[in-house]
Amino acid sequence: MIHFATALLSLAGFALLLMAMPRHQQDWLRRKLPPGTSRLLKLGGLALLAAGFALAGQGLGWGYGTVAWCGWLSAGAAITLTAQTNRERILARWRR
Repeated sequence: MIHFATALLSLAGFALLLMAMPRHQQDWLRRKLPPGTSRLLKLGGLALLAAGFALAGQGLGWGYGTVAWCGWLSAGAAITLTAQTNRERILARWRR
């Protein structure tokens, strides 16, 4: 269960960090968000990544938890990058 929660927090954190960038906001939302909203998205993304680290450390021990967290960070980043790369296909499915 710790692994699932850490993976989910990592994925959500990277998704928020992606949406904090004006270029990606334009790609996904077709508009740019106000600077205050972008700042909140950045802080939220970093907070979720930090929460994932704390959860992995507490649940799995700090040695193994750190390694597991780094692995789930890599997986979350890869999934976010894949979604960004295939955003036109994803958005086309949502518009159906």
